[in-house]
Amino acid sequence: MSESSTTATALVALMKLRGVGRRGALRIVDARSEETDVRRYRDFIVARLAKAKLPENQLVDAWQSAEEEIRKGDEAGIRAYSLHDTDYPARLRRIPDPPAVLFVKGSIQALHRTKAVAIVGTREPTNYGEKVARRSGETAAKESFAVVSGLAHGCDTFAHEGCLDAAGVGVAVMAHGLDKVYPAANRDLAARLLDHGGALVSEYPVGTAAARAAFAERDRIQSGLSDGVLVIETDVKGGTMHTVRFAREQRRALACISHPEKWLMEDKTKGNQMMIAEKWATPISDGDGLLRFLNDVGGAALPPDSADRQKPPSQGSLAL
Repeated sequence: MSESSTTATALVALMKLRGVGRRGALRIVDARSEETDVRRYRDFIVARLAKAKLPENQLVDAWQSAEEEIRKGDEAGIRAYSLHDTDYPARLRRIPDPPAVLFVKGSIQALHRTKAVAIVGTREPTNYGEKVARRSGETAAKESFAVVSGLAHGCDTFAHEGCLDAAGVGVAVMAHGLDKVYPAANRDLAARLLDHGGALVSEYPVGTAAARAAFAERDRIQSGLSDGVLVIETDVKGGTMHTVRFAREQRRALACISHPEKWLMEDKTKGNQMMIAEKWATPISDGDGLLRFLNDVGGAALPPDSADRQKPPSQGSLAL
């Protein structure tokens, strides 16, 4: 077993123990690059549990369960990357509370794209929001951005469809094990993302059902995998505001659609209006504004030696 899969197994096993969460597991597990023997590595973790006064006698069963989950994932094309794995996404590694283990189905390269933007919003957008989400996903893909979202109904779905319309790369962050797709109506969309070089991502092993708290937890991964976050539509207390909060905590560039006057009475635009009024987010009112935001985010994301080679966006070709 490779170093990365050994540390992934250890972390998954530890998080099965009562009282051990992500942070606790990461305090116990280190890279141990010189150790590849699974049994010796498990003994090393047991010794650390003893020092931490945790129930090391329960680890063997938890370890076997973790190995089985990771094996089932491997058979389904799902790879487990620990925080200590060199293939773990660099953007995500730097957030305050990164996943200890990231499960990925599809191309790991999708998580290492030079530029990435999260496009998120309500599950019940206005007709205007539907069109803008799709056009935004398409525009971002044409500007070589990976489009990150949650595969939820509504804005997420339209953004990923727009991304695929432009033959772009999409990353969907799930709130459950990757052996299933929720919502079921988006199974075909998930398959198309994989077929086009994208990825499905989760911090939960196979067999884990979606739980309410997990949907808020996954929002930190959406922003964490991105250089910037674009909010299509949200009300003031919508679930999208979790992603907004994480984006601000993670110091991600934040923008939101600024709606025409006829849509300002809609509840699903109230969160956008609040973010603009509070100066949390850059208002985007047309295609040129979106391109400027993407250009700013993309330029910041590029390494210094390639930033000057960034091509300027086309002028106003995709009015919102």
